[in-house]
Amino acid sequence: MTTRSDGVCTLLHAIGLPAVRVKTVSAEVIEFNELFSSLVSAPALEHREWFVKGVLPSVTVADRKRWEVAFADQAPVQIHVAFKAEDGRALDFEMRSFSPPGPKKRGQSIFCVFIPFTTPVFERICDLHVSEGQELERSRIRNELHQGVSQKLLGAAFGCKVLARKVAALSERLGKEASDLAELVNAAVVELQSLVNSDQNHS
Repeated sequence: MTTRSDGVCTLLHAIGLPAVRVKTVSAEVIEFNELFSSLVSAPALEHREWFVKGVLPSVTVADRKRWEVAFADQAPVQIHVAFKAEDGRALDFEMRSFSPPGPKKRGQSIFCVFIPFTTPVFERICDLHVSEGQELERSRIRNELHQGVSQKLLGAAFGCKVLARKVAALSERLGKEASDLAELVNAAVVELQSLVNSDQNHS
């Protein structure tokens, strides 16, 4: 449903985006699609008032000031709009306002398109990116453990064995303790490498 059929709002409706076209100065609604009307329509309001009384009250004071400055200059702007569904759920949108292409003219209209912050497709994309990010982080940790910590522990184990042989010449008891320490560090290296390889096989 539109008040004028120049097709832009209808086209945006076809791709799932609420949209409205308003007059400059008054912000009176000229054209809208059904998705927009479902967000703001109220029995007490005429459709001409839907933007001023249905959208702007859902904007923060700071964002409203930003929008008003851009609106007066017929400049593009993006702000957050938080509508409320009938069941009380918050419906968060980014509203993008812009003038039609071409030179600015007195009385020119402004288009406002509402892009939902979350949709099933958007959520799937976010989940995919989160999953990829987690795998990249696991891979980074595996490499760091294998190439960094594991190699340092291996060096420490080798050093302990060399030290154990030298100390044993002076004291058998201290030599045995140093040798036990070397075995303990070596066992830690083996266990760490086993954990890294196990995690890699499960990925």
